[in-house]
Amino acid sequence: MSNTQKEFEQLLTEINEILNEIKNEQINQKKIIEEKHKVNMKKLSRIIEFTEIQDMTNQVFEKRIASIEKVLYETLKP
Repeated sequence: MSNTQKEFEQLLTEINEILNEIKNEQINQKKIIEEKHKVNMKKLSRIIEFTEIQDMTNQVFEKRIASIEKVLYETLKP
């Protein structure tokens, strides 16, 4: 084999190693992103659930306040 061909093969080997490293890093990054996405979706789901509960609680309080206002109005009516 000529010296040039050996250099060429060595360069090809190095390029393939680098490409494999890049591929492996992309796979790792994809896994990390998927895990974070799952965690974020769970958090978002909890926030939505909390907001729904808060809305229901606010509706209950609004009804109670309205009934108290009605009783006060009826009581203080001349």
